[in-house]
Amino acid sequence: MEFGKWSEVVLKWRELTKWELVKVPIYRTAAGPKLLKTLLCSYCANNCKYCAFRKSRQQNRYMWNPDLLVRITLDLWKAGVIDGLFLTSSVYRDPDNTTEMQLEVVEKLRKSGFRGFIHLRIMPGTSRHLIRHAIELVDRAGINIEAPSSTLFNEIAPDKGDWYRDIINKLSYMIELSRSRGLLRGGVDTQVIVGFGDDLDIQHIRTSEMLFKMGVKRIYYSPFIPIKGTPLENQKPAPKWRIIRLFQVSELLRSYGYTSRDFEEILRNGMLVDRDPKELYAEAHPELFPVDLRTASLHEILKVPGIGPRSARKIIRLREESRLTISELKKVLGSRYRKVLKYITL
Repeated sequence: MEFGKWSEVVLKWRELTKWELVKVPIYRTAAGPKLLKTLLCSYCANNCKYCAFRKSRQQNRYMWNPDLLVRITLDLWKAGVIDGLFLTSSVYRDPDNTTEMQLEVVEKLRKSGFRGFIHLRIMPGTSRHLIRHAIELVDRAGINIEAPSSTLFNEIAPDKGDWYRDIINKLSYMIELSRSRGLLRGGVDTQVIVGFGDDLDIQHIRTSEMLFKMGVKRIYYSPFIPIKGTPLENQKPAPKWRIIRLFQVSELLRSYGYTSRDFEEILRNGMLVDRDPKELYAEAHPELFPVDLRTASLHEILKVPGIGPRSARKIIRLREESRLTISELKKVLGSRYRKVLKYITL
């Protein structure tokens, strides 16, 4: 799940009866867009051990009327309340049936002139022809991997399909197809649950590295939260700091040129500690510092705690223009200058 803030908008629509109030969850993503984020339905054919919507759990179930969801989405978009829709679902009957239901909503939106952002969560095991159709209509799509390995996946989601065949291979297919046809401007993403059992951070890190090499654009780490009425209800929740650290490592893998091996030596029994992983790496490699900003490569500069890709490129540009001075560096780094100072020479 993406980092962001929720707000709720309760709306009464002219077309509804006086008894019908629609509570709409509006989700603000880290990048800024406001999305209506919703399940198409909460009826589920699966019995995933961690999920509130597992088939055998007693609870109220709901399903959107497609036309109502389309109408609300359009009205909110036209009013400027949202920038788009994030549509996911439980597995109603089977993956194809559920994806077809989702695509009915997406198709009606596009035919009605909706030009907003659509983020679609596709079901594991969905047929390729439906995936092809989906990525022609939406801006970002993905399938949740749920666990960092097939063994753990089988343990928590025993009837959700095969981890490699129904998820990893389908993600790869989506990436290849979107690249060859110039589709999915928002890329392909996935989500993994952290802390539901014997999962180790090194497993998450290695799997994340594999996914980024495939071409997955974003990986969202969701903390395990025990839910009453599920087989894992007595298990401890994942600490928030673990999620934050995995997001940091993920970004280092994705944008900074780090590899999973770079983190192996800063782990304790395969687990991260609650400290900035980039600083821990720097402490473990004193031979790499200080970095001479006058001669260092982009890769070397990116190893410096406090310097990100944008700042690193600005430093190289200043260097090429013979304008790399302390005063200019302070302008680039701002409040991070003091932190960076002990790792560099100029």
